Amino acid sequence: MSKEIRTKFGVNEEKPNQWFETLYAETNVKGEGVPWANMASHPMFKSWLLNNSFSGKGKTALVVGCGLGDDAIELESLGFKVTAFDVSDSAIELCKKRFPTSTVNFVQADLIKGIPEWKHQFDVVLEIFTIQALPPKYENVLIEHIADFVKENGQLILITEIKEEKRNFENGPPWLLNSTYINAFESLGLQKSSQLINTTTEMGDEIHLTIFQK
Repeated sequence: MSKEIRTKFGVNEEKPNQWFETLYAETNVKGEGVPWANMASHPMFKSWLLNNSFSGKGKTALVVGCGLGDDAIELESLGFKVTAFDVSDSAIELCKKRFPTSTVNFVQADLIKGIPEWKHQFDVVLEIFTIQALPPKYENVLIEHIADFVKENGQLILITEIKEEKRNFENGPPWLLNSTYINAFESLGLQKSSQLINTTTEMGDEIHLTIFQK
């Protein structure tokens, strides 16, 4: 599947964001052709919410790589003031079409470049499968920019599929993470506070839902 996706969407290691616009420009509000489009909040995140008290009253949340917007809407329903971004203009336009009455601030932004004005601005940051959708050479900068979004005493909720092998461009997309991501986030001032592991996966060894606290 990796080689097929690279060929179909022209995935270029030196232009890592370009293929997302190609993908979303060719889809519609039903998400047809988008491999990760659940058209609902991610099932592992939804399951975690059902088993945890999680109120957003008076709090801010950021959704990284929001895609078609369902996870942002889920956080909005919990009372959070939500900002959600994606690098694809077409993805953001689809979010606005799908949820015209939502108060979520859907915006286009580039995680690789970073968004300095959002540094330490969010009580909750949600990242699902975004790091693994970009080539491995950008892993360190992606993790650094995600960690920067979390304010003091805030939380990062991260969902990623794991495969314990060396990450390289030829293996993706997606470029599944390995468990060293935990140390990478902890080196930036976040501490792992809990983790759920699902061994039912499509490509990797496990799917992790990891909560980091700042």
